[in-house]
Amino acid sequence: MYLKLKSIINKNNSDIYFISAIFFISLLSKFLLLDARSIHHDESLHAYYSWAYSNGNGFTHNPLMHGPLLFHLNALLFFIFGDSDYISRVVPAIFGCILTFTPMLFIKFIGKRAAFFSSFIILLSPTILYYSRFARNDIIIATITLLLVYSLFSYVYASKRNNYLFIFSLLLSLGFCIKETHYMTVFFIGVFSFAISHLNFLVKPKNNKVSEKFSDIFVLIFALTIPLASPLIGIIGNLFNLNMIPGASESSRIGYPSDNISLVVSYVAIFITFFISFSVGIYWFKKKWIVLFSVFWIVFITFFSSLGSNPDGIYTGIWQSLGYWIAQQDVARGSQPWFYFFLVIFSYEFLLIFISISSIIFLRKKLRVFEVFLIIWFLFNMLIYGIASEKMPWLSVNIILPLLLYSGITISEITKNISKINIYSYLKYLLFIGYFALIFSLFLNSTALNTLILSFITSWFLILIIFNKLKNLTSNKPKIIDLAKVIYGLILVILIIFTLKISINSSFYNSDIPDEIIVYTQTSPNVHNLVKEIENYKLINNTASIAVDISGGYQWPWAWYLRHHDVIYFDSTNEETMKDKDFDKFDYIIVNSRNFLKFNSNVTSSDLYENLNQVPFRMWFPEDYRFNSLNEFMEYSFNINNINYLMRHVIFKDFSGEIGTVDMTVIRK
Repeated sequence: MYLKLKSIINKNNSDIYFISAIFFISLLSKFLLLDARSIHHDESLHAYYSWAYSNGNGFTHNPLMHGPLLFHLNALLFFIFGDSDYISRVVPAIFGCILTFTPMLFIKFIGKRAAFFSSFIILLSPTILYYSRFARNDIIIATITLLLVYSLFSYVYASKRNNYLFIFSLLLSLGFCIKETHYMTVFFIGVFSFAISHLNFLVKPKNNKVSEKFSDIFVLIFALTIPLASPLIGIIGNLFNLNMIPGASESSRIGYPSDNISLVVSYVAIFITFFISFSVGIYWFKKKWIVLFSVFWIVFITFFSSLGSNPDGIYTGIWQSLGYWIAQQDVARGSQPWFYFFLVIFSYEFLLIFISISSIIFLRKKLRVFEVFLIIWFLFNMLIYGIASEKMPWLSVNIILPLLLYSGITISEITKNISKINIYSYLKYLLFIGYFALIFSLFLNSTALNTLILSFITSWFLILIIFNKLKNLTSNKPKIIDLAKVIYGLILVILIIFTLKISINSSFYNSDIPDEIIVYTQTSPNVHNLVKEIENYKLINNTASIAVDISGGYQWPWAWYLRHHDVIYFDSTNEETMKDKDFDKFDYIIVNSRNFLKFNSNVTSSDLYENLNQVPFRMWFPEDYRFNSLNEFMEYSFNINNINYLMRHVIFKDFSGEIGTVDMTVIRK
């Protein structure tokens, strides 16, 4: 990437200003106040086990926490820089910066102007910024996915011998070491490659060379990944009473064969798929296959075996990674409605949506293969993630990925000639439009009947004037087109401003308060503040003994936050865990408020504690968008107050709902 940026700058020194601005703003937005937000439940899991790994306690792959790469990278940073909330979020922040510059690699496919626009759009994206500051795998897999797509098309359109198949195999393997959503991406790339390849006898290839390259990609994906698809055999095995991918109710290890017979059958299935893999690969790629096969599996085995310290991770990586998430489909975590991702994406990425829709309106006569790939990829994402039972806001990162590039291409094409237009001649029309926007803002900002009626009448009056003025343009088609471009540019600027505002609000202002859908559920700021209080107490008194109630999933994020403290855990719903514990000696006791009365009845000396208060422990966004029927949805949609509120929530992030909470009771000595 460095060489690509250097070549761009050398060709046109003026580009250095744009690239430098993107670089510094990206660094600032990703790394500024990175530890200000409370550590989320998922973040605490990733951080804690990475910290344990960095201290020599090893790491065991668990598909619940996705792939092992993040833990290795976190552990390395903890080992070098020490463990902290800030360092726990550095890895996604780094990958967020890399993702911002990834479009520069695609210049030969989309052009420099489109690449610059794509980088700018990624920089602005509220979704990308928020999850670049979030200690999860989503931004990492997004970056690796775009690099994988780059290596794919670089190989397809390379005019001479190259190493792109090697790079593709390396990135393909890394993706599986990051997150299981990679299975869906690889499936799509495989199907798309097959459709264009000469292996597809239903379609006659227009370019034999390109078709042959896509055939190579399809065969490579099939040969390298068929062992990782072996858990699909477990679905058939379950029909014959072989519990090869058990669910949570059937086994403590979800997706891991629950008996010896099932385990043996799974090993046989893996062996057969490896035999097929090697046979197909050596037939198609000859000697080159040894290198491609080796790089894929060396990377995979290195990370899943935790650098050789956990050999069982090789099996769990092959079988349980996919098996776990197949078994989890019945659980439907999140339990969101089918339109959930439409809601999330329209709430934050309306700039992307506007540009994409405008690409349909100003549709070019001919689309390149790469653009077709991006469009189908986005539609596939919307379909497959909509069908999948688990729906979480961070998955929208994967869904919008193709739009980030496609929007750059679209805006480059549409705005190419705007700078050549004499904008001043169209200012009188823009003044009318601006005044119309002012009236519209009055409509948004008021529910008073008289204001709404006045706004409505004035709006139609302005529309009549504009139509009257446009009569002079009807005979001059170029002027109409130029006016449309000026209006488009104006709308684009307005949407960019609102997108920037939302990005800043979501990531920097009360980012741990779930008053918007992207936050979903979040550890309360009270937890963050309590930890600081405990640390200050320990600094003054040289010690701080703490007891934490883990009933109802309260262990996280306390396990991370209190890793350096004298802490014991108990379950207030299980009296056995409370026996022989002298609660008088603890400086702080943190109890699940739902079970506080039960705790208090078992600890008679709790009245010795002077300070007791109840505050939110975990908070979540109210799911008022769920509707029980189509009639309920229609009634909501046609209510003028609801429309007003929804538009203000999307544009200005106004919020009037009731945030859900589960509380903690803090007892201080």
